[in-house]
Formats: sequence, structure tokens, C-alpha cells
Amino acid sequence: MPRITPLTAPYPESMVATLDRLTPEGGEAPMIFRIVGTSERALKKFFDGALPDKGPLPMRERELVIFRTAAQIGADYEWGMHAALYAERCDIGEDELNALAKRSPDEGGWSEANAAMLAAVDELVETRHLTDESFARLSDYFTSDQIMEIVQLVGFYNAVAIIVGAFDISPEPGTPPIPR
Repeated sequence: MPRITPLTAPYPESMVATLDRLTPEGGEAPMIFRIVGTSERALKKFFDGALPDKGPLPMRERELVIFRTAAQIGADYEWGMHAALYAERCDIGEDELNALAKRSPDEGGWSEANAAMLAAVDELVETRHLTDESFARLSDYFTSDQIMEIVQLVGFYNAVAIIVGAFDISPEPGTPPIPR
């Protein structure tokens, strides 16, 4: 059981629309939202930081960044949620998921642009810094807005992993773990 008692339906009136939008038919909203939602302010800040809008990166590249970040930091909760909800929608198949989890960016059969992006994720996770060479490599394929989005996604999903770990939130039922 998580360390904070999660919200249960019926949700507080101020959160009904938000949590209902995230709730699968016949189920409950994902646990992370029900835990973070115990503080209305925290849930608002969470979504403000999540970059939930249509950003400058195509959805597929956005998801590749999230998957690679999750794999690099061992974030099974986020991996599972994104595998269940977005992999198929973004045409990310099992071979690519395995490559994201197990191979270096230059070994996964990625395009040059995606290899540069995934290598940047690895560098950000490992050092929280991009070398001039990595930034130049990214700049060959991505705009400044897209690079900012990549960096913010890596930072946000590191923060999500901290929330999940701090409150001992188990992966959602039926979601897959990171391939080992």
C-alpha cells in the first residue's frame, strides 16, 4: 500500500473533471494521480510540469524520450503506463521497446536524429549536463524548442520516478515492466 492514502471516488468536486478524464472506463484513475491528487496544489503543479500539450516534438519522439528515460532510471511505473497507453499509438513495437531498454542509442537501429536524441537522454540522466558535442549533434536534427522539450521531459520523468519511489507506488495492474 502506498505511504499516502490515495483519493477514491467520489473525488473532491475541484478534481472530478481532471481525474475522471484520466480514469479508464469502469476503473479508477491511475494511482500516481490519486496520490499526488491528495494535494490539489501538487496535482496542479504536476500537470503544469508534465508538458501535456501538443509540444514541438512529434508524439513518437516524445515517447521515445520518455521510454529511454524510464529505462535508464529504472522507472517501471512510467515505462508500464506509457507501454500500455502510447507505444502502439506511436508505432513503437516490441523490438524498439527492447532496444530502448537494452541497447546503446547507436546500436538500436535508430535514425541519426533519434540516436542523437536518445544519446542525449543517456547523457542527461547520467550527468545532468550536455556536452558541446552532444548539443551540436542534437542541433543538427532538432530546433531549440525541441531540444528544450527533450531536456524538460528527461527532468520531469526523473521527478515522476522520485514521486513514485517516495510514496512507494506500485506499477498499475496489467502494465509491463522494463524489459531486462
